[in-house]
Amino acid sequence: MPYSEEQATYIAEKLNKIGVVYIHLVNHSSMGAPEVKASVVEKIRMAFKGSLILSGGYDANRAENDLDSGTGQLIAFGRPYISNPDLPVKLKTGAELTAPDFSTFYTADAKGYTDYATSAILA
Repeated sequence: MPYSEEQATYIAEKLNKIGVVYIHLVNHSSMGAPEVKASVVEKIRMAFKGSLILSGGYDANRAENDLDSGTGQLIAFGRPYISNPDLPVKLKTGAELTAPDFSTFYTADAKGYTDYATSAILA
């Protein structure tokens, strides 16, 4: 069950008191999990004095918007980084992202982690 605004505010305030320097807030709604409501993120942002790292289904535009608005101080990219070892270059240049091969995630060998091509800019 997702946190309520009151619970999120309470937890963020308590984390301030014990000296936590960042919260990494993951929104897996792009993968079918319940959405973390914008109001909950806002309450955490207002209550927590450290850095807020946001992740979950981000693209370049959404990341820039959340950074520019101060919603988060950092954006984490997971799956896009696996299949795009040059993700910062691709986001900056607007190059098309390579889709990940989910069948290679968390396997025992290097397939899917070391064989994705980089953009021509890095070649």
